[in-house]
Amino acid sequence: MQKSKNATLALIFLILGYGLLATFYLSSAYNIAYLYIINPIFWILIAGVLRIVLGKSLENRKLKKSIMEYIVIAVLVYIITYMVSGLFVTFGKNPFSTTLIGLFTNLWILGVEIVAREYIRYKLINNVYEKYKMKIAVVISIVYIIIQINLGQYINAKLTALIIVKVVCQTLLPLIAKNLLFSYTSIYCGYMPAVIYELTTHLYLWLSPILPNAPWVMSAIIDFVIPIILFLYIRYVKNKLNIFRSKENIINSDPRNIIILVVLIILAIWFAVGVFPIKPVAIASGSMEKVLYVGDVAIIKKCNANDVNEGDIIEYQMQGFTVVHRIIQKSQKNGEFYFITKGDNNNSPDSDEVREDQLIGKVIYKIKYIGYPAIWLHLLQEDKQENVTVETGK
Repeated sequence: MQKSKNATLALIFLILGYGLLATFYLSSAYNIAYLYIINPIFWILIAGVLRIVLGKSLENRKLKKSIMEYIVIAVLVYIITYMVSGLFVTFGKNPFSTTLIGLFTNLWILGVEIVAREYIRYKLINNVYEKYKMKIAVVISIVYIIIQINLGQYINAKLTALIIVKVVCQTLLPLIAKNLLFSYTSIYCGYMPAVIYELTTHLYLWLSPILPNAPWVMSAIIDFVIPIILFLYIRYVKNKLNIFRSKENIINSDPRNIIILVVLIILAIWFAVGVFPIKPVAIASGSMEKVLYVGDVAIIKKCNANDVNEGDIIEYQMQGFTVVHRIIQKSQKNGEFYFITKGDNNNSPDSDEVREDQLIGKVIYKIKYIGYPAIWLHLLQEDKQENVTVETGK
């Protein structure tokens, strides 16, 4: 078959039409049939047709070898990062079936789609002349993002600001990063790098007996940053192999120039959202004045009831918010600790006792003034409540 931009676009929009039909109708009306029959067969058919009618595309073997090495390294980094993250949070039982039947089921339901989808991406991008490849790569990436984001679940949902942020960070940004990477590698060295990355990371999730109970922010960062850094490295390697690129352009594309900055930003975000044993809390009320003022940031060390005593300033959970007050009395009833707390600037103790399961941690340090941005963002969304602190993360 001769290379054709129009035929390629027609196939891409066929995939888009199927994806929207599946999202809004098939996956709900024919759920079991869709998962086990309709979806795998659709992707297999499209991939099979393209394999028959399209010729073999040329690949840069030297670049492909380098890319495959980077893909393997990236997958190992992905798995190690996830496992190490469990040291800062907790591990839980894998929600997927780790039996042999469960593995084959997951491979049929999702593994087949992954392989066929990436093969189709590769074939369609390379079914046009060189000047159109980047444009087709962008179009097919957008289509894949649309059909993978599952828009149907948000149509009738009540979308709050937090849900929108979560969808963007946890779903949309990782999809953008992976599609950017996979489309780029499809142009220059085929579909196998994308298949290896996507399938191996899924196999880790399917087969590991335990998985970290990571906050969604942590997993969102891992799923976004690793493909982006991998893309930058592959782009750098490609530029090095291009004899027409100037030395200055090659140096400017070296991702090592930004990796340290990216790592520091990631660590700062993880610290802010409470991934580590200590976390920051912005003070939004004057109930602890003389010690903690509005706009200060209290550094909280996570701990249990045995680690705190009378006189310690603690953060504890109330319904919908947290409070930072001082313990003025600690007692034990039926094997459980209870605390009476009071704001240093308040005239009387807090009306409710604090149970030990409400305890988050105790204040070990404070930093003045830097909490104002968090407070201002909070006040844009909610009315200010007395004695409430604004957490920069949970």
